[in-house]
Amino acid sequence: MDKSRVAVILIAVVTVLTVGCSHDRPDNAAAPGKSVEPAAAAAESAVTQHALSPAAARYSADCEAALASISKDLSALESVEGERTVASVFEPFNDLTREIDTNQYHAQLWFYTHPDADVRRIAGECDRKFQGLNTDLFLSGPVFEAFSAVEVSAEDDETRFFAEKQLLQFRLNGVDKDAATRSRIKALKEEIVGLEQEFASNIAADVRGIDVESVEDLAGLPADWIESHPPGKDGKIRVTTQYPDYMPFMRYARNDDARRALYLEYNNRAYPANAVVLEKMVSKRAELAGLLGFDNWADAMNVTKMSGSAEAVREFIDRAVASSEARARADAELYLERLRLDVPDAEAVMPWQGSFIGNKLRQERFALDAAEVRPYFEYLKVRDGIFELTGDLFGYTIRPIEEEVWHESVEVYEMWLGDRLLGTFYLDMHPRADKFNHAAMFQMNVGQRGKQLPSAALVTNFPGGDGKGYMEQSQVETFLHEFGHLIHWLTMGHQRWVRNTDPEWDFIEAPSQMLENWLFDVDTVQRFATNDAGEPIPAELIEKTRAAEDFGQGMFVFSQMSLADLSLSLHDRDPESFALQSLVDGINDRYRLFGKVDGVHHYTAFGHLANAPYAASYYLYMWSLVIADDMFSRFDRGGLRNREISFDYRDEVLAPGGSRPTSVSIEAFLGRPYGFESFERRLDGPDR
Repeated sequence: MDKSRVAVILIAVVTVLTVGCSHDRPDNAAAPGKSVEPAAAAAESAVTQHALSPAAARYSADCEAALASISKDLSALESVEGERTVASVFEPFNDLTREIDTNQYHAQLWFYTHPDADVRRIAGECDRKFQGLNTDLFLSGPVFEAFSAVEVSAEDDETRFFAEKQLLQFRLNGVDKDAATRSRIKALKEEIVGLEQEFASNIAADVRGIDVESVEDLAGLPADWIESHPPGKDGKIRVTTQYPDYMPFMRYARNDDARRALYLEYNNRAYPANAVVLEKMVSKRAELAGLLGFDNWADAMNVTKMSGSAEAVREFIDRAVASSEARARADAELYLERLRLDVPDAEAVMPWQGSFIGNKLRQERFALDAAEVRPYFEYLKVRDGIFELTGDLFGYTIRPIEEEVWHESVEVYEMWLGDRLLGTFYLDMHPRADKFNHAAMFQMNVGQRGKQLPSAALVTNFPGGDGKGYMEQSQVETFLHEFGHLIHWLTMGHQRWVRNTDPEWDFIEAPSQMLENWLFDVDTVQRFATNDAGEPIPAELIEKTRAAEDFGQGMFVFSQMSLADLSLSLHDRDPESFALQSLVDGINDRYRLFGKVDGVHHYTAFGHLANAPYAASYYLYMWSLVIADDMFSRFDRGGLRNREISFDYRDEVLAPGGSRPTSVSIEAFLGRPYGFESFERRLDGPDR
């Protein structure tokens, strides 16, 4: 959604998702992870440190100290003597992975969000080094031998499940390969991480835009949006590809030519640079998969997910397409019919017209203008309303705290359950130069029961950073979605074994997707959605938004499956068997609902392709949605404010995390295995 969030341990690459996290003191000078006094040698080793900003110099030294500490602990684990036991092997392994993950998560957050260019550059280097240490750990023969020798038959279920998962990770990382192969595996992983970072950086850096000649060219846009975009000295008005500009402009602006111009800029971000990077990335991933014994990278990436294989993913995509295509194409015909009321000879709706025509259809079919909703969704009220919902559903209390942060706009909060502190979170919610321009939850500290509390950062690009900001309903939905990731991370971050934290990655979106349903609950929304006069949003307006949401489901699912198909098709075959642009064009043609536009390259700004858990697995959004719809069916029957249900959900689904198979957690909540039926009912939609 941007829905982005957490990290998975797959092929021993722990990667931040467009979901993220943090704890301790994520300020300009804080050490990532545990507090480590920078060693003098580490400070002296930073050869360019004298030229760095103070924040970057301190972060560089702290990073080097953490790397040295982790390397020392890894060497100690490799040298363990005596009987191999849970205490002598699993416990130090647990502490080691906690430090690797926490330091890596901090590095990734700084890489994507820190305002200091030196910090961002150093963070990218540190991220690669921490990932390298994780690779070293899972390629270590002595550690694998010690881990394998631990007798776990008498241990509890969580410990046995942890041991089973980690032994699989060792084998998936190639620990049993010869020395030359292990060396090449390590080198490839380092190259792939570098390419993933380059792909993401190119997107963040390439903010484009158009200049419109006058305020008249903004006709149709909400008054608050126009007021926030005054003309420059030359009289022209800049409209950028950043979300707070792009989304309202494409929905409301009546100037078709201007929408077309902005659409072309938006869909060529990071082109041509990322076309080259993507080809290299796909090739390196394929080589790595082969060395690890897989037919392709998609199999390697999905073997530890609920799906289990690229073949199962392809079957799921085919089923979701079959369920959604007829409705999607019927809805597309409605769009064309509506366009022809204004342009009688129109042969197709063009992509830059889709959001605009969709808004008109919702106005006319449901008496809903999205601009009507906007005055009720002021950013601060939305934030506080989501906090209140969290308390009502799960019994959590959210308290603001004071703490140094990486940017003055960042807010810090603690989340409590009664007198128990669950963790800390950070809100970095408004756009600025060189910041991650999507929406995601970033992990920071990985929690470990009794040793470290989890923390996370929510990173978005919403209006409201310089005063009142009025949000689109889709942005409120994104806020709810990403906050769902954050709640999940802080709730499940209390495992004994830190790598029992994350569930299978194709479940990771389900809790967030399920929480989105409360945006269409009258009781929930009227508690926080009020206009400047203090009047709550009318119930009938909320009902209209629900009907309008249902109206677009076929097109939404179908378009999502085109992205899922792209991510899979790039990685489920030999890269030498296709040309990148031809593959993209073929998939675009297969899923095309609107007119064809030449000269656009949307895939170069498809950031999930650089995010390892999603790179070959974008299907997981829909896989998760199938589960989310089924889980929500229990709330739908029993009441959205039913605490017996919501506490059961918190304790049976959120809290266990990856300490047991996700299917077990879902069945514990539903009383049965999950099914596809609720999702298909969503696609059936209301009568037209």
